[in-house]
Amino acid sequence: MASEQPIIERRQHKRYLVRDGTYAFLRPPANKIGQIIDISLSGLAFCYFSTNGASREGNGLDLLADEGICLEDLPYTTIHDFVLPSEQPFSQITMRRRCIKFGPLTAKHREYLQRIIDKYGQEKETANRI
Repeated sequence: MASEQPIIERRQHKRYLVRDGTYAFLRPPANKIGQIIDISLSGLAFCYFSTNGASREGNGLDLLADEGICLEDLPYTTIHDFVLPSEQPFSQITMRRRCIKFGPLTAKHREYLQRIIDKYGQEKETANRI
């Protein structure tokens, strides 16, 4: 029997669950929009619909929220993109989850990102381990 190793958290910033009304938009050529699941000062995860597998990389990322908060053209790198389990395994449309890491952010980006976290984020009991 293998001994269990403790899970070491590698994230630099605390993750926050995000309530409905916050979206991530991958700029062209990806053109994908999806609901943000969780966010930190260093990255986020969001879900989106796909008909042809993982979308291509966009030329930047926009964050959209209710009440007009918008953060445009964030640099990012995709860390992971995978299909979420479905009750209809033979469907042409799949729900995917994309986990991204922000690239170098300007002071303005960091300020607006913190505003989005403060307004829409709620603390997670335990971090998602993806």
